[in-house]
Amino acid sequence: MLSTIVLWPLLLLSVQAAFVRRWECDSSDQTVADSLFQQLSLDGALESTENTTTLSLKLIGEFMSQSCDALDGASAQMVVDTRVLGRSVGYQGRTMGTCAESLYHGHPMTGLRQYGIYRTSYFLNHTYALHTLDTTIRLQLNDSEITCVAAHITPYIGSVASVLFKAVPFIIMVLFGAATGPLRIRRTNGRSMFRYELDDASKDPAQSHVQGLGDCLQYLQFIFLSGSLTLSYPGFYQAIVSQLAWSSLIFKNWPVTHQFAYPGVMQGFYSTNSTWGLEEMSQVLGGTTMSDLWVNAIVNLTLVILGTAVVMQIPFLSEWISRSLRSRQPAELSDFRTESVTQFQRTGWSVIRTVLDRFLLPIVAYSSFQPLLASWFPVYWTFMAVSFVSILTVSLGLTVWYLAKNGRQSVFYRHSSFPSRQSGDWFASALYGVPIVRGVAIGGLQRSGLSQILVLIACEVLILAYMLWNCRYGPVWRHTCFSVARLASIAMTCAFMPHAQVSERSRGLMAYCILLVHGGVLLFGFLGPCLVDIVRFCLREMGLITSPADDFAQSNRAPVRGATRSLTRRHNTDVIGFWDRPTLATVDEKHLVYGASRASSCRSVQLFL
Repeated sequence: MLSTIVLWPLLLLSVQAAFVRRWECDSSDQTVADSLFQQLSLDGALESTENTTTLSLKLIGEFMSQSCDALDGASAQMVVDTRVLGRSVGYQGRTMGTCAESLYHGHPMTGLRQYGIYRTSYFLNHTYALHTLDTTIRLQLNDSEITCVAAHITPYIGSVASVLFKAVPFIIMVLFGAATGPLRIRRTNGRSMFRYELDDASKDPAQSHVQGLGDCLQYLQFIFLSGSLTLSYPGFYQAIVSQLAWSSLIFKNWPVTHQFAYPGVMQGFYSTNSTWGLEEMSQVLGGTTMSDLWVNAIVNLTLVILGTAVVMQIPFLSEWISRSLRSRQPAELSDFRTESVTQFQRTGWSVIRTVLDRFLLPIVAYSSFQPLLASWFPVYWTFMAVSFVSILTVSLGLTVWYLAKNGRQSVFYRHSSFPSRQSGDWFASALYGVPIVRGVAIGGLQRSGLSQILVLIACEVLILAYMLWNCRYGPVWRHTCFSVARLASIAMTCAFMPHAQVSERSRGLMAYCILLVHGGVLLFGFLGPCLVDIVRFCLREMGLITSPADDFAQSNRAPVRGATRSLTRRHNTDVIGFWDRPTLATVDEKHLVYGASRASSCRSVQLFL
């Protein structure tokens, strides 16, 4: 350790520093009445070795009243105090100060050295990868403090942590989508979901095969975008939630970058300098400007839509190729035409669900942010952004109106962020527009963090009021818990308001509490239930357990061969319009008896054969 302290000047000279955003010290710490020294820049670097982590700092400023030489400015000392959650985490090395005539090469020389350049190092006892270093730098000359600067330096979280924070939520989302989609359909139908879909004409094409995927995806979007408000977040919080950018259509800086991207991580820490929250999040990610991110998000959404449409055709075509190889009857072509129309309708509803449900919040947020950049872009740019939000709003209104009119809300919005109970109440239908309100608040109100918080709190209060009012119609505890978690996290972000009188230690603890709330929702609200469903499904397939649904599934197996196919063949082969698909109407007792007798007849024929 002694050798490290002796060699620190050589280390400082060899390290290329990166920009560090600086702040004025608290008023209680500001003891300088007559400033002699004006800060110009603060640079730094973090280097980790096997035994220690070194924070190198360089402060540059200008002496105002007299020259640096006249005040013996080279002898000034930097006093650095670095804390994590209010506790000092290391010790400081020596200070090296010099006076300079100019800060730029080729600048005219006047012979008067007004500038002071000071370098020092601070030796940390840990890497503190998931923390923020709250650093206070005081410059003292002749036992008097001539300036004070504060900085919040966030070390890079590391490649392993970055991969985990990306992969774990993605895996949870996929597992939850599988548990609430294919596995549940197979458990109910007692056979392959895709084959059942082909043989069941009553299946509503508006229903999703991965019903719970959107619910988990939307919560991940909320975590990411709620960390993009214009607030003074601890750096580690944004570094962690930025790993969920993929959930909000930020995958890569392409295809539009204009050959510019923020550096992101420089010299071992996140280097940012922004005014608005979304812009700072882009800098943490090392992304491009917000105008380019908007275009890239739309391109990525288009790719997601195309990918969804292609993936949906794979099981359909695979099943029909398999069936065509087994049977070449002319009736198969008639079935193929009818079921192709159904598959087209199902694909169309999936596209609508992708745009107006799963990715509505981020698209509206990015689009609403564009008018804030109106002074830097042509008028048509702002017009396109506003028009895009308007088109999405009208499209959502028409879709919800159509679903409510035909009683298909419970099919389209099953396992979404809102209850899917059939309702003609305008208040219930208006709740589906909450993502638009959230998106406008996050993107369009970036000038005021307080306004963003108030609007987001109002959205959650509105949802909770609806839950409590309709709890008598069915269980709503799951959606209520999610809304309470969102409300609690938003309320805790009030501690990050720029003028809030909250200590850095309290801010850090509050950020960890928010992360704990979100982690609890992902663990107990999504991962836990889906693991239980997967385990129960495996045990049921092994024959170790049974459920009442198994008997129901046996009576609803779709017949495939022989006389059973002639009994279940659909005779209506007219082309059905996309919006004219029959709804899932309520089955009364008369139809239920008829259906049961028909199923019994089918089973009798099967036994006879």
